Amino acid sequence: MFFRIPLLTPGYIRYLQTQAARTGPQREGPFVPRFAMLLGLVGIGMSGYSSRQLTLYHKPSAHLLR
Repeated sequence: MFFRIPLLTPGYIRYLQTQAARTGPQREGPFVPRFAMLLGLVGIGMSGYSSRQLTLYHKPSAHLLR
């Protein structure tokens, strides 16, 4: 789970730039952004639904209402 983040030395930054230049821009189809948007909307909807369920069926703690 834990990984080491390399130091951002000038040599490492140059290496990353050359790797990015070699691979070039990758073209993605129109499916990928739409799928990402769908997943985001589903996540926001589930968050709202769970918040609503918590407020409807669980009473707040008594010490918070003093």
